[in-house]
Amino acid sequence: MKLSYYIYSLIASVLLIFSACSPDEYDLGGKDLTADDLVEGLAYSITHDSENPNIVYLESKLGTNYTALWEHPQGRSQEKKVTLRIPFEGTYTVTFGVETRGGVIYGEPTTFVVKDFCAEFVTDELWTMLTGGVGNSKTWIYDNGSYGFLGGALSYGDPDGNPNFGWNSFTENWTPGMDHFSDANLLESSMTFDLIGAANYSYYNGTDGTTQTGLFSMNTSEYLLSTTNADVMHPSSWTERRADWRQDFKIIELDANHLRLGYKRLSGDWGGEWLEVFNFVSKEYADNYETPAVDVYPILENGWRDYVEPKTNKVITYKLSDDNPYDWCNLDGTLKGISSAAAPGIEDLILVMNSGTSEYTFTTPDGTGYTGKYSLSSDGIYTFTGTVPVLKLSSDGRAVFQTSTDQTLRIMQYELSDYSGGLTDLWLGSKEMDDQGKLYQYMGYHFVAQTGSSSEKFTANLNFFDTDWTFINGSNVYISGDGDYTVSIEGASSAPYGMYLDIMKILKKYPNMDVAIKDIKVDGNSISFDDAVIDRGVGDTETAARRYILNPWGATAADAPKYVFTSSIAITISVKMDNGTPFIKEAEE
Repeated sequence: MKLSYYIYSLIASVLLIFSACSPDEYDLGGKDLTADDLVEGLAYSITHDSENPNIVYLESKLGTNYTALWEHPQGRSQEKKVTLRIPFEGTYTVTFGVETRGGVIYGEPTTFVVKDFCAEFVTDELWTMLTGGVGNSKTWIYDNGSYGFLGGALSYGDPDGNPNFGWNSFTENWTPGMDHFSDANLLESSMTFDLIGAANYSYYNGTDGTTQTGLFSMNTSEYLLSTTNADVMHPSSWTERRADWRQDFKIIELDANHLRLGYKRLSGDWGGEWLEVFNFVSKEYADNYETPAVDVYPILENGWRDYVEPKTNKVITYKLSDDNPYDWCNLDGTLKGISSAAAPGIEDLILVMNSGTSEYTFTTPDGTGYTGKYSLSSDGIYTFTGTVPVLKLSSDGRAVFQTSTDQTLRIMQYELSDYSGGLTDLWLGSKEMDDQGKLYQYMGYHFVAQTGSSSEKFTANLNFFDTDWTFINGSNVYISGDGDYTVSIEGASSAPYGMYLDIMKILKKYPNMDVAIKDIKVDGNSISFDDAVIDRGVGDTETAARRYILNPWGATAADAPKYVFTSSIAITISVKMDNGTPFIKEAEE
């Protein structure tokens, strides 16, 4: 009986051992694992799909006590079972590891072989857009903001504002142009993906001139890109922002010409966790990119038509200016400033326009009249249905008055009187074409409205500001010729900082004018000053003459206490329209 007891006990022990370990799962949780335990067949398996051997299954056999750690041809994974879809034949490496109580351990790498090419795994449009398709390659470079896609190579996003950060889901907070890419050599960097015999990848670092080569893979269901043996392209100085520059980059956008790859950066000297997205364009696209043609034309202010076709004065007579009768104009209506000697008598070219009847009359200097009808479009183009003279304007014959070939003249710009608010100057332009028949400039004609008033008026005003940059502006005074004028402000200030006098537009016609300071009264009392040290310059526009009476950055800064006032400041000036020398003395040097 004792012998039978021992035999039964032995049989029970053997059965218990076999029942505890199935062929599919080994319980090694009771021992301290070592790298020697993590071998294929015991700790994990590698099997090929029976119908498609390019599908490879990696499966942990250690049960739920251990977290599996895989390094495989398509990246890294922590799932118990991983499915690989390998399109290209070749020998591939897998390394298996686990997390244990003592830390992470990995076994020795093992390999498996794929014998055939499986085209269906790389025919997804993402593979084609990234590489150009099977048998092709495509090179990508940083988007420097010049290719019509984004404003620069990098975009930032707030993680809290991007809960679904990934494919077609990214709200950016900032695309800082190229501010973070000051290294010019960095823009020479490129990365190339190809499907020529394998899913090949290479990265050329323009900063240090090195090239890394390896393989790449895409998870097209989760829109992830990974590389092996070579980093995804990034600035070398940013390496510490991410623990791994090869695995699981989120594909934010991808089409044939544009690629955006994103990740969440680590916290560091550069700031906290934040989403960073690199913006790329294909090199072929960049090399062949042409900036789209943008229509450039003069921009006329709202209400411009009320000035050229006033409701109360339907007939306006213009004469060609005797000061600057013509110039060439850019497409936006600005003058090029090209001067040439004018032919004699051209200032007698007269244009009369009747907006009530839509009739025009040109009268040339020899008295010949040309009449007809006109129309005016909403973008400022006059179309003439009738004869219009052709008149040589410059002595060398380069400047000619004529309409465009389509019988049009375009309003390039106009000026209004600060005094009356009415139209004073009108620039019309005829098209000039290059050898390919493309519009590249206008010949501009400067007409001056004849209002029946012989006096010109230029607006003068006094402007004051204190140390808090609170401004007090005086009322307009109109300068109509040589003489004395008084400009003033009313109010009070205990902290003067700056004060200047502007005469608007006067330098355009009278560059040799001058304005001298004759008297300055603060609260009705004259104060001392030295006109010679009061700055002369231009105002906010280059045609405004400015005297900077109290200049916080100039010689008069120390005079500020003199300008504390409780009621008013009044300045008497003496204006001379032609002083014989330029108002801006530096222009002579």
